Amino acid sequence: MDEKKIHIWPAKILRKIKRAKNIFEFVFECDFPVTEFSPGQFINIAPLSKNSAMPRPFSIYKINSHENSVSILFKVVGENTELLSQKRRRDKIKVWGPLGAKSDFDLIGYDECWLIGGGMGLGPLAFFEANFWQQRKLWEGKKIRFFYGGKIIKEMVKLELHQGTVRIATEDGSDSYHGLVTDCFLQDLAEHSDKDILVITCGPKPMMKQVAEICAERKIDCHVILETIMACGIGVCLGCSVKMNSGEMECICCKGPVFPAKEVIWDALK
Repeated sequence: MDEKKIHIWPAKILRKIKRAKNIFEFVFECDFPVTEFSPGQFINIAPLSKNSAMPRPFSIYKINSHENSVSILFKVVGENTELLSQKRRRDKIKVWGPLGAKSDFDLIGYDECWLIGGGMGLGPLAFFEANFWQQRKLWEGKKIRFFYGGKIIKEMVKLELHQGTVRIATEDGSDSYHGLVTDCFLQDLAEHSDKDILVITCGPKPMMKQVAEICAERKIDCHVILETIMACGIGVCLGCSVKMNSGEMECICCKGPVFPAKEVIWDALK
């Protein structure tokens, strides 16, 4: 991450869209070219509650270079997100970013890229999918497979993807595959054992840990998008530092949030 490229601006809400039960997409006006954002990066939003001191990180969901806007996807889970959901079109919110390291992937050498998301882990993975689509001419013949899991379909966002195959898993069987998204992933792996696959995953910690273990057993390259409590977002406060298998302490906010799964000590995550 290059701190010289971090922008702070009063982001005007261009659109507010309810995507599912208690889940919203906010589209913000950007004060600099949105092409500065890379998949996996995030923004910090200043706390809205008087009881909070720390900003909240939100992964980038989409960028729109035509109107120079950036989107986030969030679920109402506490006071700050409740207050955020009450904001209206044309309201302004203090935002800073891009935060996090750039993490563009080269699909050369792989047959397919599998994106595995659980719950709100959908957000950053959708940005990766859109980025792959924009660069499709470089990787002609490569296939994208998107796995998305949740408890019930009414609490899941309708996917708006550009390409590839989509696999939906619901724990209550309300749509498509009945069961965990990791089980759905395993089922498809058994049918594509001859493929060289790159896996990128984001979601609840137990889900990502299981995906990482499955990939390690099968010698599949896997990257995880880590989420944790962050304060500054630029590696100064060290609040998001976590010990990696290398023995080094890494700040998720500036060295990540995307890491090779083999580097992560899962029990060290908050």
